[in-house]
Amino acid sequence: MKNLKTKLLSANTRNMVAMAINPNTKTTKIYLHGLAKDGSKQWYESKGIYTNKTALSYFYAGEYKVVFAQGMTKSNVTDWI
Repeated sequence: MKNLKTKLLSANTRNMVAMAINPNTKTTKIYLHGLAKDGSKQWYESKGIYTNKTALSYFYAGEYKVVFAQGMTKSNVTDWI
């Protein structure tokens, strides 16, 4: 998916290194990029759909953990960072 707004995350215990949203729609999923313990890349997306305003708020604050609250799944949207 092109035109995702991406952000690198600070070091964290979940090994999530980046998050992304689609800022050009009324609603969006939140996408996460993480690294497994062996260093392999992992791509996730939220099961929940957020309003653009809410997603932007989480995005700018780097609040990737909100995705865990509604659940997440492996994503086919990869290689965005």
